[in-house]
Amino acid sequence: MDDKRSLQNDELIDDERLEAPSKSAKKREMLALQALGQELATLSEKQFQKIQFPEDTLREALEFYRSIPDKKHEARRRQMQFIGKVMRGVEPESLQSQLDAMKTTANEEKRQHHQAEQWRDRLLDDPKQATDFLNEFSTDAQRLNQLIRAAKKARALNKDKGEARSLYRALYEAIAH
Repeated sequence: MDDKRSLQNDELIDDERLEAPSKSAKKREMLALQALGQELATLSEKQFQKIQFPEDTLREALEFYRSIPDKKHEARRRQMQFIGKVMRGVEPESLQSQLDAMKTTANEEKRQHHQAEQWRDRLLDDPKQATDFLNEFSTDAQRLNQLIRAAKKARALNKDKGEARSLYRALYEAIAH
């Protein structure tokens, strides 16, 4: 009979070990939450304001972290540990999905900026490619041609006072919309 009880107790202990995460697993989870907090803290002010925080405490802790000067390493480290502690009480998935969405948007914007730069260079080298641009994107053809002529003239005279930038802006607007 004692053997059966002992065997049952051993099984219960084994089951408890399987259910409870190890100390290392808890530490990895805490470090992951701190890393997420660090990522949130390094967002630009505009991006930071767009984040929907599940708790005001987390927002306040992150704002305080952002206000600590870079030279105060120990204070920043302690505050980041506190942020990790606060984050244990919230669902990090929603914050991570918001960050991922911002990264995707940022990557798309970068792609559009590069595309506008490439089109600007192509149009300044060969203004006849404006037809290709107009076929691909919708914009005012007359305005586009005026901007190309002005930027090309400024480049030829070596006196660009923003004409190439104006052309770039018009191209980016057409690409982004």
